Amino acid sequence: MVLIEPTNWHPTPEFVLERFHVPKDWEIQLDGFPRGLDGVRVDVWLGDDLDKALSDLLDVLISSYRQKLLGDSVSMLDRTSTITAFRHHYKEAALAAAHRAKEEGRLAICQLFHLAVLKQLLLLTDQKLKQWREAEEESLAARGGDDFLRTQRLRQLRRNRLRLRYLVAHDALGMVRQIDSALRKKRKSLLLVEWPVPEEVVFNPLLQMGELGCEENIMEHYPLVLREPRRFRRVGKALLEPLRQWLPKGCVSEPKQGGGSLSELKLRRDRGIFPGYGEVELFLRQVMDGEEYRQHKACWIDHPRNLSRLFDDGVGEVDWDPEQWPAFQEQLLTVVEQNLERGGHLEPLLASVRLREVYSSLGRKGIPSLLLEYLMGNRGLEDLVATLDRFNEVPDLPIYREALSSARNNLRRASVAERRRWLLKALEGFLALRRDLKLAWRAYQVMEQFRVLRNPDELRLAKANGLLQDFTPGAGVGKNVRLGHVILKADLRGSTALIAELKRVGINPAVYFTRNLFEPINTLLRLFGAEKVFLEGDAAILAFDERSGEEGFAVARACGLAVQLIALVNDRNRENRNEGLPELELGVGVCYEEGEPTYLFDEGRKITISPAIHRADRLSSSNLPGEIGASVVSALGRLWRVAEVKVVKRSASVSDDAPLYRYNVNGIELDGAAFDRLRKEVALKSLPAERLGGEEGERFYLGEYPSETGKTHWLVVREAPVALWGDTEEVAKEQKKGEVRYYEVVAVPDVARKIRQALRSV
Repeated sequence: MVLIEPTNWHPTPEFVLERFHVPKDWEIQLDGFPRGLDGVRVDVWLGDDLDKALSDLLDVLISSYRQKLLGDSVSMLDRTSTITAFRHHYKEAALAAAHRAKEEGRLAICQLFHLAVLKQLLLLTDQKLKQWREAEEESLAARGGDDFLRTQRLRQLRRNRLRLRYLVAHDALGMVRQIDSALRKKRKSLLLVEWPVPEEVVFNPLLQMGELGCEENIMEHYPLVLREPRRFRRVGKALLEPLRQWLPKGCVSEPKQGGGSLSELKLRRDRGIFPGYGEVELFLRQVMDGEEYRQHKACWIDHPRNLSRLFDDGVGEVDWDPEQWPAFQEQLLTVVEQNLERGGHLEPLLASVRLREVYSSLGRKGIPSLLLEYLMGNRGLEDLVATLDRFNEVPDLPIYREALSSARNNLRRASVAERRRWLLKALEGFLALRRDLKLAWRAYQVMEQFRVLRNPDELRLAKANGLLQDFTPGAGVGKNVRLGHVILKADLRGSTALIAELKRVGINPAVYFTRNLFEPINTLLRLFGAEKVFLEGDAAILAFDERSGEEGFAVARACGLAVQLIALVNDRNRENRNEGLPELELGVGVCYEEGEPTYLFDEGRKITISPAIHRADRLSSSNLPGEIGASVVSALGRLWRVAEVKVVKRSASVSDDAPLYRYNVNGIELDGAAFDRLRKEVALKSLPAERLGGEEGERFYLGEYPSETGKTHWLVVREAPVALWGDTEEVAKEQKKGEVRYYEVVAVPDVARKIRQALRSV
């Protein structure tokens, strides 16, 4: 290995580095998005219009390249209108994503959109090509006939599989790039960046190729000889060792992970979806220190054009002032050339560049690796032509032979200046492949962290649970987020006896409950902004959402609705008494839970899952034992409808383990979380209950809130200690302390009115 010898003049690192362009470090944070249905990845939806436009575009491109590559006769789709539709819908969605990112101050929203388009485009391309190939192979197997022709067709399909994938993805992303380039100034005015995700990431050739097994794809962007990791690593050492003084330590470190195989790589969720992910990582493990590509830190060699700035002052982009610079530059390039020549890499690199230039003149026919061997001098012309003829690769061998011979002669007779030009192009290709490998690995890593949903059931479930990042223009990604929810459980008791009596007297129970309960309840739902979760003859579960950007009165409105439900049952009971029918009892529990509930779908029916449902069910129940119930009811009198009682055995100390019973008959109980939330929603006045003639240790609260229609309603809440039932002196003392509280929404109109009049004057 040749290094630079000391000279009379040596540039400082600052002198060299300040003349290079260094790409900006790129990062995306998806932690701010909720995990999707699988609990691990973010769920994304691009919208019906863009999804269909992208699908149609890929159909057009696949049809076109099937004709060009395979000579297939396919029905031509309307290319112009398809491309126009795609441009329109993509532009609309991209601008909407940029505006939303600005409104929320989160660049990650726009980044997620662009990466989701990239992932969906690649996945759809693979899916459509796979479906077409499988249908073609099934058709060939069923057709029978000439085995040779069938074998040739299958070989043609398999050989062109990766080339077709690259060409379709490349053209589709080329259209995306054109649109995004036109929008970059608009994005910069909104987000202060032209490219939320760098161009080199989204339009990386390695992502378009997918798998790395197609020589023609590799040759189109990089020196073909570098497809072999061992050669790549040695070329890197020959180039980068002389530049060590200007590079971070990791760039010239030997890889520590070694080779391995795809089966040894860590299992990924998208492993089967993106086979290129594993191939890229396996290549990186063999050629680069793992710390470099895992840290995502950019260096000047990640901008390949910097190499021409360093070695070729003829590019006219850099002013190397000192007169000593040209001699130093020549010496530096000579060292790199000597390193490559000693390692046997110089001629293969030059031949790779030359091959790319002459391949088009050869009609893009032939096996690139065999052509490269010939240009390198490792294979004779007659041997090459015979091999190509055997594989039926070239239609006109004499003309092809002459073109190949001319290309090899030009390579041998090239001037020093031309060889230098080819060498710089090859070394830039090396740096481009080095950069693209790192960026492709990073892009695969990020794309693994989200899913682009298309299944209607998954879309509906994710959207219902507030887990979907919906990029449909106008959908408002990140807006109107559900901050919390309220569950109201109404437990109707006595319906069985009432139904039996209704049948006995010839009244249809369904008509009775529909007219007297269900229809009035539906009216109340609209008035108070509630959502029906569950509604049957003897129970109702309702939900109220608390969303960002909206007035927060979810708990207050749930309490107001509960008061109306109690009034509704009381009205029915008065009618029932007049008609000689059994009366109904209603217990209502209201609970608050931060965040969103979870939703499931059972044959199209949405099922809500929330811890608040279980708590509201307990609060709405009434389970006092008979020997205690009479005493409690007597203590409550006509004023209150809710009580919580801890039963303490005689002569035993008070314990948290003592059983807790509830009394809730035509009453409404709030849990502690709901009461705490109510105090944030509504300004509550309060007084100790004893100042209004109530019990010691209790407290009354008064507030007002608007319904959905804007009408103001009053709300009265009673706070009381959990009662302790027992006959010892210790129990009596403990009951006065009242450390554990419960909350009743006062639903007795006369009592609520008196408390309201007293508190309004405070």
